[in-house]
Amino acid sequence: MTLRVAVLFSGGKDSLYSAWVVLHQGWNVSLVTVKPSSADSRMFHHPNIEWTRLQAQAMGLSHEFVESTSKNEMADLRYALAALKSRQQISGIVTGAVASDYQKTRFDNMCDSIALKTYAPLWHKNPKLLVEDLKKSGLRIVLTAVAANGLDESWLGRELTEQQWSRLEAVSRIHGLHLTGEGGEYESFVLDAPYFSKTIEIEKSRKEWHGDSGRMVIEEASLRDKPGN
Repeated sequence: MTLRVAVLFSGGKDSLYSAWVVLHQGWNVSLVTVKPSSADSRMFHHPNIEWTRLQAQAMGLSHEFVESTSKNEMADLRYALAALKSRQQISGIVTGAVASDYQKTRFDNMCDSIALKTYAPLWHKNPKLLVEDLKKSGLRIVLTAVAANGLDESWLGRELTEQQWSRLEAVSRIHGLHLTGEGGEYESFVLDAPYFSKTIEIEKSRKEWHGDSGRMVIEEASLRDKPGN
């Protein structure tokens, strides 16, 4: 029996890779994005969350966008998932959690309350092995926010090529960062993947820097045909 699940979808590398893992297993996938009411949310990404709609279009998957207007983001997500369960008969959710017990426990408890299972295909995976998998996956990843020693404004908008991953690994060793950004050291956005029908092109963006952290705000973006299509 094919599982029908909702992938919690931020547009970053971990949620895109988690989606790829379950799609590769033949699961039926819907995407659910939560836009938190504050950029300081400990549960959900904030930078450029609106542009997940382009990724969903490129993947050809249904996409629920939940805009939280309260401080109780989990309650807003719970309501949306309960409605999705009724409408699409989903049996569980998939998260891109790697190491945050705080996040995973809250997702698990919320799903228990509405009788949904939780799946975390990246959970406790060795960060270096996960990075190697990301390199092999064909994802085009850019950094959209940084908040850690060793990551300055020049990292914003930088694409994580093989060379840049190596530089990030060096920064991680020197400053003790979590290599996959699980501690909030950085956030990312995926421009392309082998399973995208089109690629995303950032047409206009700006950088915002405050003291020792900042973000790249995508102002204009569009889907473009891939070479050869």
